[in-house]
Amino acid sequence: MAGTLALLLALSGCGQNAASGSTGSGAAQNTVSDSTQGDGTLDVLRVGLAALPTQLDPDYSIGIASIKLFYNIFDTLLFTDKEGNICGQLADSWEWQDDVTLNVTLREGITFQNGEPCTADDVKFTFDRILSGYGDGTIAVLYETLDSVEKINDLTVQFKLKKPDAAFEQRLGSIWGASIVPQDYVTEIGDEAFQTAPIGTGPYQLTEYSPEKYVLERYDGFWGEAPAARQIEFIAYPEASARMTALITGEVDIINDVPADAKDTIANTEGLNVVGTDIKNIHIYVFNTKNEDSIMSNQKFRQALTMAIDRQTLVDTLWTDYAKVPNGHQFESYGDLYIEDYEGVQYDPEKARELVKESGYDGEEVITIEMADGYYTNGNQAGEAIVGMWADIGVKAEVVYTDKFSFQADVRAWSSASRFDNPLGALWLLFGTGSSPANEETGSWTPTEEFIEAGNTLIDSTDLEEQRQAARTLMEVFDTYCPGTYLYQAEDLYGIRDGLEWDMTYCENQIMPFRAGDLKVTG
Repeated sequence: MAGTLALLLALSGCGQNAASGSTGSGAAQNTVSDSTQGDGTLDVLRVGLAALPTQLDPDYSIGIASIKLFYNIFDTLLFTDKEGNICGQLADSWEWQDDVTLNVTLREGITFQNGEPCTADDVKFTFDRILSGYGDGTIAVLYETLDSVEKINDLTVQFKLKKPDAAFEQRLGSIWGASIVPQDYVTEIGDEAFQTAPIGTGPYQLTEYSPEKYVLERYDGFWGEAPAARQIEFIAYPEASARMTALITGEVDIINDVPADAKDTIANTEGLNVVGTDIKNIHIYVFNTKNEDSIMSNQKFRQALTMAIDRQTLVDTLWTDYAKVPNGHQFESYGDLYIEDYEGVQYDPEKARELVKESGYDGEEVITIEMADGYYTNGNQAGEAIVGMWADIGVKAEVVYTDKFSFQADVRAWSSASRFDNPLGALWLLFGTGSSPANEETGSWTPTEEFIEAGNTLIDSTDLEEQRQAARTLMEVFDTYCPGTYLYQAEDLYGIRDGLEWDMTYCENQIMPFRAGDLKVTG
């Protein structure tokens, strides 16, 4: 990294000289101001990303790469505003008919980006598609209590639940939820083609798709207020040094995943700044508890692995101001369901060594940690550090980089994004019934009766104290049985050019919001 920082410092100096009038990168250095119109719009916003999604069908799958773009292209029925309130997005109104029946009426005059009207048929088609088992299940598990969706009239649909669900409006209002897609268009071109040529009702339409760059054009028929940028180019720069070079030399206006050790370099470059936020995402490890031929099936051994991780050192070493060690697998945004006095897993290497001995581990089996190279910010570094921490308690381990993930691995690096502000939207969604780790054939654990009961209580009960106890129980079971463990609540750091005022409230959901009210051009 020292060589990278030297390069960036040199580029930083070039950028400052160019701003003073020299040639070369100087023209690029003024990208924002040069393309700003008198009406406060921007011709082109260029965004450098560590990774681009491999497909853009929001009902097939959602990940931390695709969610950044989905918000700008698609809409959901309900939405959670910046104050945490459930409001209408495509929905004009919604009303409960009884405790399992919800009617939702669409706004009038909404069109998809091909000009076709958005109607109840499209809403029903979207949810039928999800409920049919289409995709990888990341959307379907969010609607575990939904039984069916029926059309009432051209603008009204009726949701029927399997049972009362106190969190159903939160599910519909999740930014990770069901983005409405056009029935006729999808039927015409097919599911596979839609993945690279999507149509939504949002303010931007995809006009160019390649492994290196996605181009979004502002949709003039959008039902809401027009955003500031006429065009957005999302450009892939997998290497951090390449992203930062592109920002410093003016090739792009915003970059994501700024490494902590390069923060000051960018912040000290004239015309640039670093902005950041904690995100509703906990980096986690999933443990394979079901392989009886491995020591990973031993609960005491898994407990030892969790206690041997010095999470605070990982945060202090790898992150900056926004990342933190949570007290359990939960988020402060849960409000009344945030269990403030829950301690979580405590770092205790002495106890971990005792548990390793009690587990019968012979010191020969090598525990593999599978992860995608560079996919999670600081994931590689954390993995190597944890290998050392486990070695300190007598456990052999190694990091294995792969592009093909399986829950059959000893340990799998993963992340837990909170789909909505409730334990049902994170810990339960990732490890409860219907989740990938809980799959009977391909999963890594069988949820305990206590865990399942707690999850069902959160769904069924309207009593706050019952819900709070259930939230605590979910974490207690997770930290005791150890189907995995959490590492830290992560952060996102962005480099941004002067002249852009970016409201990062929604960035905590890992999206990159560029709608009206999110991004303003000031210079």
